[in-house]
Amino acid sequence: SFLKMYAYLRDRGIKNNKFFLALYDTSLLLVDPHDPKLTVEQKSAVIRECEINPWYYFREVCRVPVPGGKVSFELHIGNLSQIFLLLQNLNVIEILPRQNGKTIGAVCVFSYIYELVTENSAMIFSNKALADSQLNLKRYKEIVELLPSYLRRTHSNDKNNINMIESVKSKNSIKALSTGRDRESADKL
Repeated sequence: SFLKMYAYLRDRGIKNNKFFLALYDTSLLLVDPHDPKLTVEQKSAVIRECEINPWYYFREVCRVPVPGGKVSFELHIGNLSQIFLLLQNLNVIEILPRQNGKTIGAVCVFSYIYELVTENSAMIFSNKALADSQLNLKRYKEIVELLPSYLRRTHSNDKNNINMIESVKSKNSIKALSTGRDRESADKL
């Protein structure tokens, strides 16, 4: 999907059409980050590449659970824009038809941020209903569970329940909340 996106942008005359194909450490060119036989040096190289190159994370590392297994993260123009803007710390309102990966794209971005590049961060998954926020937190956990173990910041003392996760290593947290139905309940949340 990343190569298809390159061709899509190139064919439309967009000059900056392959930034998401970047690979800074060329020793990783034929390395599968999910290979259980990676050396310590290769694991370190993958971690470093992920830290400095979010596109490598989405292209080579991030997997999305589907019924019966997992698939690679699929890049399309909607989530390419979403990822780019979120990583620039810009607010995003994304409108796509249902089942086009809006939520999964956002959750994958948060998995990158939470697991690899931040400390002392607090995130909130908010939705019209608490159950939907909890579902997004569950999706997040499933995506993180598919990461190679050497990329996960999990610890036995982490808080991990239906409404929140909190990492003792990174001091990051994610809470699932509903929205307030009126001004007073919104202020309380």
